[in-house]
Amino acid sequence: MRLFLAIPVDAACSEQLKTRLAAFQTRPEIAAMKWAPPPNWHLTLSFLGEVSEADYQAIRESMSDWFAEGMSYFEADLLTLSGLPNPKTGPFWAAKLDATLMMQSLVREIDDHLRPLGFAKRKHAFRPHITLGKWKGASDDFPTIDEPLEPIQLRVDRLNLYQSVLTPSSPPEYRLLNSLPLETY
Repeated sequence: MRLFLAIPVDAACSEQLKTRLAAFQTRPEIAAMKWAPPPNWHLTLSFLGEVSEADYQAIRESMSDWFAEGMSYFEADLLTLSGLPNPKTGPFWAAKLDATLMMQSLVREIDDHLRPLGFAKRKHAFRPHITLGKWKGASDDFPTIDEPLEPIQLRVDRLNLYQSVLTPSSPPEYRLLNSLPLETY
C-alpha cells in the first residue's frame, strides 16, 4: 500500500483557499491545470511510498507513542500561490507555507520515529506546500505565477496517516488510516 503522513487542511483554511483560487481558475493561461479537489488538499510531511502490511501495522501501532513529551498544535502561514517544477511528474501549482521552527520540529520528530521502523533519512530539504493542481500542458507553457496570499492560516492540530489509491481516470483517493491529535489547550 502507498502511504504518507500529512496535515489535513482545516475547513477555515480550505474555504479561504477556494475563494482565492476562484479568480485564478478562470484565467486562460492556466486552462491546462487539473485542479485537485479540495477534500484532497493536505500538507505532506513524509511520503512513505509502497509499504508492506507489516510495516503499515508497525507505523500505525507506533503512532500512539509518538510525541511522548507532547507536541502542541500550532498555526502555519500560507505565503504564496506558486508554480513549482517537478522533473518526475511535471510542474504543479501549490500554496507554499512558511517552514517555521515548529513545522521543522514536527518533521524532525516524524523522521526520528520512522527511522527505527526502517525508513531512510529524508533525501531532500522539507519545503512545505499544499498541492492545488497539476499542469497537464507542455512544460514550456507552464505559467510562472507567484501571488502573495492574504493571511491564511493552516491549523496544525493533527497528524494523519493516509493511503493513496491511484486511479487512471480520476484524482487519487486518500483513505484515512490513523489520526494522531496534537495537544490543544
